[in-house]
Amino acid sequence: MTDPMIRSLPPVRQRWSYDDPSGVDDGPLEVRLPQPLRGGVETAAAREGLTPAQWLLGLVSRSLSPATPKAV
Repeated sequence: MTDPMIRSLPPVRQRWSYDDPSGVDDGPLEVRLPQPLRGGVETAAAREGLTPAQWLLGLVSRSLSPATPKAV
């Protein structure tokens, strides 16, 4: 005789999630620069035909990428 309290449950699909331990939201990031730095960023961005935000994004991306050896 089967115990009525024990039921067979349907299989559950595994789901993985990542809990960011930093606690920082994934929302927009705001950066405030002192005026002398801001002017330099705006000038450098304009020289490359980018917005200051695009220029800063490229700068951060390049600085966080692993260095690649260059042929001599």
